[in-house]
Amino acid sequence: MKESIRVFYCLLALYVAGITNVFSQTDPKYLAGSVPEINGKVIFSDTLQFQGMNVSQVYEYALIWAEANYNTEESRVAYTNKEQAVISCRGKSELVFSSSALSLDRAFMNYQLNLYCLNNACRIEMKAIAYEYNVANKREPEKYYAEKWITDKEALNGKDKLYRGNGKFRIKTIDLFDDICNSLNLNILTGRTQEPPVIRQRPPQNNAVVETQPVQQATGTVSKQETAATTNGTVPQGFRKLDPKQIPGNIIKMLTDDWMLITAGNDTKFNMMTASWGGLGTLYGKPVTFCFINPARFTYQLMESGDTYTLSFYTEAYREALRYCGSSSGRDTDKIKGSGLTPVSMPSGAKSFSEAWLIIECKKLVSQQFQWESVKDEKIRDEWSKSQFHKMYVGEILNVWVK
Repeated sequence: MKESIRVFYCLLALYVAGITNVFSQTDPKYLAGSVPEINGKVIFSDTLQFQGMNVSQVYEYALIWAEANYNTEESRVAYTNKEQAVISCRGKSELVFSSSALSLDRAFMNYQLNLYCLNNACRIEMKAIAYEYNVANKREPEKYYAEKWITDKEALNGKDKLYRGNGKFRIKTIDLFDDICNSLNLNILTGRTQEPPVIRQRPPQNNAVVETQPVQQATGTVSKQETAATTNGTVPQGFRKLDPKQIPGNIIKMLTDDWMLITAGNDTKFNMMTASWGGLGTLYGKPVTFCFINPARFTYQLMESGDTYTLSFYTEAYREALRYCGSSSGRDTDKIKGSGLTPVSMPSGAKSFSEAWLIIECKKLVSQQFQWESVKDEKIRDEWSKSQFHKMYVGEILNVWVK
């Protein structure tokens, strides 16, 4: 009996160690140096570049973004100064660590967000970070401060491992700041392609709505025409059409670090796969994308039989969904259900997902199977067998949709 108990505890220890080890193998973006400290305070900061925009234009679009995202019951725009081109917000965001039908592990994060607008740039600063975390058997939530909870000293176990408890707070905080930067960057870039939007006036206390004119803000608000298109299932709500020359971001980073989904097929049958190979460019005077698919993939069959497809990009919040789409096959798995993504139909009939922040709608222009003899790098030839050679697809960009 004692021997059985000893074996049981040994197995339990191995199981717990295995879980801890899985958590410790964390993306480098969350490890040493990823939480900046200035004079003992945790302060995240980044500077977004907007070439060709003066300080007044940057301030105007930044204010529209702030008014749209921080005028809620929990968050607010606390201070604005047009002369100094400064905007300060008090934010409260939900951090969901895990969710199931039986449990929800989450916390709320309070923070101060400052926007310093400049010529051709906007500096973002997030500080005064504190957390509220509900713990079982306690009436009041526990409160933690970033300086004592998510710094290298507090959250790192060595140089390449995170503690399980406060490590999850560190990951979600870094992701939230990245999402804020991406959101502001995209809204200013997309907004500048149109006439400066008119800010919607807040209703007075007598609840009479005062509005200068219909507004289409750079935050996903759509016009009546766009709403009609959304109702017809052609454009996902919250997206705006963008000129291919205005596609934001570094495509190399977007592919290698963030990944993308290639989705082929139509309403009758479609499938998506995660990819990190590809790019953007021009061919025959047309804006194009290029991507690569292994013939062994289920998506390959749909890509071959159809003329249109989409490439879509996602924030860090959907990392697990992309990981799932890259490790599961649509031949024998309901990948839509498994990924939790929401399919939408594009004007061309191609499919994508409403959770994406960027969707590039493509039409096949050129396709070429890699030949064994065409690969000059001997290392690649040694690593790949002939059956593993991919097919390259060059697609004319039909539409670009951005949130």
